[in-house]
This record gives sequence, C-alpha cells and structure tokens, in this order.
Amino acid sequence: MFETLDRMMLAGLGALTMTREKAETLFDEYVNKGQTVRETRTGFVKDVMDSAERTRAELEKLVADQVRQAIAGMHLASKDDIERLERKIDQLLAKNIVE
Repeated sequence: MFETLDRMMLAGLGALTMTREKAETLFDEYVNKGQTVRETRTGFVKDVMDSAERTRAELEKLVADQVRQAIAGMHLASKDDIERLERKIDQLLAKNIVE
C-alpha cells in the first residue's frame, strides 16, 4: 500500500514540477529533432500542462483516500459520536442523575 503511494507521490511531484517553461523547452527539443511541427507548440504545451494537472488531481485523491482509510482503521470517535454523547450527558444532567 505505502509502496504504491510512494510511487504515485513521486510521479505526481514530477508532474507538478513541470512548468510551462520546461514544457516549452521540451517541445523545442522535439522540434529540433524534427519530431513535430512548430505550429502545434501551444497545443503540445497545453496537453503537457493538462496532463500534469490530471496527475496532481489523481495524486490528491489517492492521498485523501489513504488518509481516510488510515483514520477509519483507528476507530476514532466521529463528530456525530461526540455530539450524541454530549446530548446524552445534557439529558442526564437535566434529570439530576449526574452532577
């Protein structure tokens, strides 16, 4: 579980570090090698940036899911549990059973 999380985090961090400037530089390298056409630069950069954003969103969801699972495994009292207990204590105090 943690190995997968580590790999996803590293992939996400790599994608997040991809700046527009780096994407343009990467594109320019492809152009110099004759692998693409200069006119498609804007679309290429947008695709790279969109991919980085998708990776960031997926990483964020994965981390949130992992945190939720970890918290659920701890069997902590929820806000609702605490509020229910407070209501019960208030009821008992109202009946003068607990001082």
